[in-house]
Amino acid sequence: MADADQVKYICDIYDWDGKGEIDLFFLGDVMYALGMNTTKKVCVSLGQTDEEGKKFAKFDEVVEKVNAAKVAPDSSGGYHDYIELVKLYDKNSNGTMMLAELENILANLGDEIPKADVQALFAELCDPEDEDGFFPYMPFIDRLCGKA
Repeated sequence: MADADQVKYICDIYDWDGKGEIDLFFLGDVMYALGMNTTKKVCVSLGQTDEEGKKFAKFDEVVEKVNAAKVAPDSSGGYHDYIELVKLYDKNSNGTMMLAELENILANLGDEIPKADVQALFAELCDPEDEDGFFPYMPFIDRLCGKA
């Protein structure tokens, strides 16, 4: 269960007019602000819209939606999503990708991770790269997700 007071606090930030309701266009943003990594598919199933001003929800309704998202199956990305992501960078279709590309993804896209932390992550989880800068990504994903 989500902390209702925390959800309402975040909702208050998105309540531009002070009406005690938010535009459901921002539902995913509210969940993200709560530290959730909810997929867009789940947010849309709970009422998120693609345009502002189409649908609104009272704060208590948003609390219910957040709780529903927490128990929804496949509500956030996981092991198979990571595999699909790195396959996009597998130029040789041989289970390897450039370590520099993974560093760019982690350090510069989405929630930026400081380069020092990325290097520490690589030291702990990555196999060494070859002379061309490629490394096998499956052992990395397995270690990252606790499957190794």
